[in-house]
Amino acid sequence: MSILELDKMKNEDFLEFGNSSLAFVKKENHENDSVETDIFSVYCADGTLLAAFESEESAIAAIIQSGLEYANLH
Repeated sequence: MSILELDKMKNEDFLEFGNSSLAFVKKENHENDSVETDIFSVYCADGTLLAAFESEESAIAAIIQSGLEYANLH
């Protein structure tokens, strides 16, 4: 795709360009029965929650094993 073609894309089209293969991990605090734990949620690039894991390493491994590309946001 050329720069001219990218420049003519609508915002919606641009947001979807390349998003289908990217995923990221977000550390979140989970509280259950007054017990707080950290969970590592895996999100698709469009913000859709895909899964949650007890460790960041497990979350990243799941992304790679499922054929997605891990995007480090830090």
